[in-house]
Amino acid sequence: MEIISAMLYQLMKGATKEELKAAGLDGMYSQFGRDLFPSDSFGNPFNMTYIKVSGDYIADIESDMGAEQRARATYEHLMDLTDDPDILGPLAFLRQREIIHYQRFKELRDYYLKMKK
Repeated sequence: MEIISAMLYQLMKGATKEELKAAGLDGMYSQFGRDLFPSDSFGNPFNMTYIKVSGDYIADIESDMGAEQRARATYEHLMDLTDDPDILGPLAFLRQREIIHYQRFKELRDYYLKMKK
């Protein structure tokens, strides 16, 4: 989240109010100025509702694995929207990080299941 926020800040730096309005960001600007407010593409604000635990180790690891895959897919969609190498580089790093996280969670899950037998 920090890297994406920093990238958005850099992209918006120096944008005029007219440019922000033309980009559909006038509502965000009127409430938050040039600061970023985490929300999805529909404007729904981020909240902790998305963070889930069940008390079941395997269910929680599987949920974490799914979250890593959804994050990877999001970075890939963002990469499809630009050809700017200064944006593609950090997004490629973030995508690869999600792949590694998924692999580590899978290894942990597989190890745990093997030990339970």
